[in-house]
Amino acid sequence: MDVWHLRYFIAVAEELNFTRAAQRLNMSSSPLSRRIQDLEKELGQQLFLRDHRTTCLTPAGEALLPLARDIIARFDALPAALASAVHGPSRTATVGIGGEIPGAVRTRVLDAVDAAAPDLRIDIRPGASRYLLNSVHAGEVDLALVCGPVVEPGLSTHPVSRRPLGIVVAAGSAFDGRASVRLEELAQLTFAMYGQKDSPALLRHVDGLLHDAGVHQRLTVESPVGLPHVVSTGHAFTVMANDESGVVQRIFADEKVLCLPIDGAHLELTTLAVWRQDREKQGDPVADLANAVTGLPLPKRTSPAMAGTE
Repeated sequence: MDVWHLRYFIAVAEELNFTRAAQRLNMSSSPLSRRIQDLEKELGQQLFLRDHRTTCLTPAGEALLPLARDIIARFDALPAALASAVHGPSRTATVGIGGEIPGAVRTRVLDAVDAAAPDLRIDIRPGASRYLLNSVHAGEVDLALVCGPVVEPGLSTHPVSRRPLGIVVAAGSAFDGRASVRLEELAQLTFAMYGQKDSPALLRHVDGLLHDAGVHQRLTVESPVGLPHVVSTGHAFTVMANDESGVVQRIFADEKVLCLPIDGAHLELTTLAVWRQDREKQGDPVADLANAVTGLPLPKRTSPAMAGTE
């Protein structure tokens, strides 16, 4: 048993749903289920009761949860405690990073924080946007990088990147050789929806625009890794960032698809830095984080560029 088994257990115990816990951990459900089974075997106790619809803790699981939380808290505090013992007291901040945030954006923000507050040690917490926003509200995450828009009481936001969205369709379809596509031309196709956890507000906006354009068929995909199976085979199209971050190329590697700019509707995927307004005070690490990100130049409006992965 290692510390990650306990992290997996805590995520499932808090979500009481293996799919949501896997999304929160940025992994698939099957390996998460195997890790829980490994933990149960090692402890000699069944931790969850589950059927096709529900998941609940057993008495052993209920007893383990506070113990596991205490162990993880102590483990996560080790680096700061050791640094304090060796170098004296230091400050630590936790930065949450959503699953769809490009590495270049992450690096840009962390470099800005390092330049503005070199004494501030940063812990990274990955996760879905909704989970990270809840953690910001709870004070467990000091600043989060998530997909916008975000309009919630008590939270401040600042855009740190803007990326154009394009339509991803199968190669060999009616759109071969096209430089762009109008939403109305997709009316007979199915929209493969994803991002309910990462960017729900943007998904609702895109869904509304497609509905107004006559696109009414929907297919929900739990995570972007499932998109190639329905898009590359021509069963659906999707909407995805179409820029130098290479997200289309990574997800659709070795698949024959086209990513086309949208004609007549400029859609963007905005990365926001989010923090609690009431923590913007001297001495709070959040104030240093907020100063660092608001000092970054406001990203310019993007212009879509055509990309393909044929």
